[in-house]
Amino acid sequence: MNKTIRSILCLVLLLAVMLGATWGVNTLTAPIVEANAKALLGDAVLIYDAADPAASALAVTADTVQSVYKDETKQLYTLDLSTSEGYSHGPIDLKLKVDFEGKIASLELVQSADDKDLGEDFLPSFAGQDSALGGVELVAGVTFSSSAIRNAVSDGMNTLIDNGLITAGQKSAEQLLTELVATVYPGLVNKAGAIQGEELEGAGSVTKGYKAANGSGSAWFIQDGDAAYLGVASFVGGVTVFDLEGKAVDDPALLGAVADLAAQANEDLHEAQQAALARLLPEGASMEPMQIEGLASTVTGAYYATTEDGTLYAFAARPYGYANEVMELYYVLDESGAIVTMRAKELILHSEYFTNYTLDEASYKEGFTGLTADAYTGEQALITGATMSSDAVDTATRDVFEAFRLCTAN
Repeated sequence: MNKTIRSILCLVLLLAVMLGATWGVNTLTAPIVEANAKALLGDAVLIYDAADPAASALAVTADTVQSVYKDETKQLYTLDLSTSEGYSHGPIDLKLKVDFEGKIASLELVQSADDKDLGEDFLPSFAGQDSALGGVELVAGVTFSSSAIRNAVSDGMNTLIDNGLITAGQKSAEQLLTELVATVYPGLVNKAGAIQGEELEGAGSVTKGYKAANGSGSAWFIQDGDAAYLGVASFVGGVTVFDLEGKAVDDPALLGAVADLAAQANEDLHEAQQAALARLLPEGASMEPMQIEGLASTVTGAYYATTEDGTLYAFAARPYGYANEVMELYYVLDESGAIVTMRAKELILHSEYFTNYTLDEASYKEGFTGLTADAYTGEQALITGATMSSDAVDTATRDVFEAFRLCTAN
C-alpha cells in the first residue's frame, strides 16, 4: 500500500473518530442542555415571537415586545422586552413575568446601555403590581431610563390585556390626572413625560398642586365629590379646568379655586423676560404682555412689540435641557410668522461634561432667521453630540410657532 493511500485511510479514520466523538458528546450533553432550558422556562410555550409574528398566536402592536411565553404549570407569562427610549437611546432589555391573575411576579433588567443607577428599589417596586402600575414611581435624576422601563412594562401588560390573557387593573384618579398633565400641560413635563416641578399643598377640593420648574405656571389636582379634575394655571394662557377625558370644564367655583391658589404660586417673569427681549428689538420699541387662552407649553412670555415699522411678536420659552435643567430661549417673529431673531442664554448646559458636541453658536442661531412654522423641520435645532439641548431647542421653537398661531388666529 503506497503512502498516498495510507494517508487517505488515516484521514478517513481520524474523521470517523471525530464524528463519533461529536455524536457521543451531543448524546451525553443534549439531555443536560434540555434540562437547563426547562429549568429556565419550565413548561413554557412560545406564543409570540417578534421574529415571526405571522406564525404567532398573539396580535402584538408594541415594538418593545420581543417574545411571550406561556407556562400552564407555573401559571406564568414570561415576556422579553426591549426599548431604546432611555437616556442613551441604546437597548434596554428586560424580562417580565406576569401571573395568570394579571399581577407582576418579577421584573429583571437583562442588559442596559444606560449607565445611571436606577437604585435598589425601582425594579422590585413592579412586583405585585397590576397593569395600572400604581405603586411604581419614576426615579428622580434617572427619569428617562426609568420612564422607558415603565413604558416597556406597560406595553407588555397591555399586550396580555389586548389578547384577553389577563384583565386590566384599575388606575386611581391621581394616576389618571398625572397622565393627563403631559397631554394638557406639556410645559410642566420633560421629554420622558415626568413632571418637573415643586409639589404644593392644596385647599378644599384642590388636593395638591405642582409649580412648574420653568416658571410656566402650575397644575392642580381636584377631587369634587366622585369627580376628579385637573386645573392648569398657565403664566401665559390663563386658568383652565379639565375633566379626566381632557375636556375643558366651565365651572366658576373650580376655576376660582385654582386661580386663587395659582396666584400664590406662579412666578412673575415679565420684568426679566422683557429686559432680555428688549435687547433683540429695534430701539424705541414698546412691549405689552399677551394672554393666549389655552396655552400651557414651555412659552413663558408672549408680547406685542410695537415699532416704527409695524408690529413684532416677542416670545420667551423655557424648555428642559440636559439633566432636566431649564434653558432660556428668546424669539422675535414678524407679522408673517417668520423668525427675525433667535437667541439663547445658554445652549449647552454643563459644557465641561461634553467633549464631542459641535456648535458654532453664531451660525446656529442665524440658521433660524426667516424660518416659519411651515419651513421648520426640526433639523435646524440639531446640535451634534448634544441630544438634550437639541430636543429642548426643538420643543421651544415648535411651542413659539404654536403661540404665534394662536395669538394671530382671530
